[in-house]
Amino acid sequence: MKKAAENLGFALIVLLMIIALFTFLAPHFGWRVDAVLSGSMEPELTVGGIVITRPVQANEIQVGDIITFYAPQNQKLTSHRVIESVDSSSFYFLTKGDANEDPDPALIPYVNIVGRVCFHFPYLGYINQSARSFPGFLLTLCLPGLIIIIIELRNIWQILVEEEIEKEYRLR
Repeated sequence: MKKAAENLGFALIVLLMIIALFTFLAPHFGWRVDAVLSGSMEPELTVGGIVITRPVQANEIQVGDIITFYAPQNQKLTSHRVIESVDSSSFYFLTKGDANEDPDPALIPYVNIVGRVCFHFPYLGYINQSARSFPGFLLTLCLPGLIIIIIELRNIWQILVEEEIEKEYRLR
């Protein structure tokens, strides 16, 4: 039972470290990791979750896709579903939040689009938001690493103590 708890704790620590690393490395490859801050896309995207967005070309976006974009009216980052594609000289998209009654008030030009949402993980947005600050980075990456080091040092210490006891027992 104790070993299972240690393994579970170790797995949780590794998961937190991977999330923190992905949060910092994803933007270097054009991907984004963002927290869901409003309920406009519920139940598909839950408040407090994270969405992973990958860059796409305008012709890859289909009606029904969830895209992340900078809203033309306030430049806030938003993730909504495409309900119509307008193909003129440049691409424009009409979007709507699943929980909203009406479509968004303005067409979204392709230049405002960050990408298409490809993954959603509920509740991990809270961790993601805190990991973006320096103290949060230390807590989600460095602290788990320190815990792993301490656990391994304890294991090494136990082995050394057991070997010393065994050595004394053989000398008698």
